[in-house]
Amino acid sequence: MPLLKALRLPHIALLLVSQVLSAIGDYFYSIAVIWIAVKTSGSAAGLVAAAEGAAAFCFGLPGGIYADRWNRRITMIVVDLTRAVMVLTLPILALNGLLQFWHLVAVSFIIGAVGSLFDPALQASLSALSENDQGALQATNALMDITRRLARALGPTLVGLLVVFLPLEHLFTLDAVSFGVSALALLALGSRFAWKPVRAERQIRGVRGLLAEAGESLGGVMKSPGLRAALISSSLSSFTWSVTFIIGVPLLVARSLGNAIGLYGLIIGAYGVGNVLSNLIVGSLQIKRRVFTIYLGRLIIGLGFLFLAFASNVPMALLASFLASFGGPMGDIPEKMMIQELPAYQIGKVFGMFSTFEYVLYSLGLLVAVPLFALVNVRLGMAAGALLLLLVSLAGLAYTEIRAYVERSLQAKRST
Repeated sequence: MPLLKALRLPHIALLLVSQVLSAIGDYFYSIAVIWIAVKTSGSAAGLVAAAEGAAAFCFGLPGGIYADRWNRRITMIVVDLTRAVMVLTLPILALNGLLQFWHLVAVSFIIGAVGSLFDPALQASLSALSENDQGALQATNALMDITRRLARALGPTLVGLLVVFLPLEHLFTLDAVSFGVSALALLALGSRFAWKPVRAERQIRGVRGLLAEAGESLGGVMKSPGLRAALISSSLSSFTWSVTFIIGVPLLVARSLGNAIGLYGLIIGAYGVGNVLSNLIVGSLQIKRRVFTIYLGRLIIGLGFLFLAFASNVPMALLASFLASFGGPMGDIPEKMMIQELPAYQIGKVFGMFSTFEYVLYSLGLLVAVPLFALVNVRLGMAAGALLLLLVSLAGLAYTEIRAYVERSLQAKRST
């Protein structure tokens, strides 16, 4: 099995374990911060998550550009240590009775800003860590993608157990510790890999250089039908995700399904379990029709979210969340593979650009959620987001099939 073969590489195994722990810590943080915000400010909790998205929008593309300029390993270590310090301020403030809503917004913004450097640097490093072997690279992509899927499965469940013994604020403490573990693992990987890409031409410094490289990456994506389709579908999926899952699900739990953080965690956990199973399947297959697979994955997410919106009890909500989760890896793994086939000095920039567009739509969804759920029933608001993703995915699938049919017809004519 390709995934097991990649795990036999010690550096990949070390990186995987550290990123799983870090991703679980991220879920501790995200669940705690949203739950505290929802309980204190209702639908305005979207502003906390929107702050992180706004930071990613502002710094996503520059982060990708500098991930292609700087030593990626050192960059990731510095980012992890910075995030650890910032997250640790929250339990300190809370335990001293000083935690306020604006503190949650500020920390979320800073985490989003520095995280804009980490993610492109990590994704752009995978090719070198896989020693430029395509089979190993797909397996490594699947393993790294499993980290957040596995965290989604384990993190919320662990939250339900931990809050029995620990104050909710100490979930932030555990997240800070997980960032420290990630930094130590990256330090242990050493400097033997190609952490900094080599580019033949001289780089232009300053704002002019940033704009030039941003235009270069955007132009490359727009010229590629596959990358263009991936960018559109992933951005729209981020919008639906923020409206329906990030804000809609906790509101649905609070208003209709029992009003308990444990139930909220179980629904997120069900999504994580399905993600992991889907990832193991998709990561082991040879994906020939990448764009079709991406749109199909987004369609499955939309269907699952639509069922979730009208779930009348917890078991139905868990099943809907589980079904929706199968679409995530179907979209994400082919997308990453297409980006990583670009020249090494462009990978970080394109990842940064994708992150920027995704966070723009993610933040827009969070901002839309504030008035949306104040004006309409939470179930109707969730259904509207799901239907939007469904319609666009169906249109994408139809376009992909028509395009493939036309190309086959043209090839048949040329052969005759």
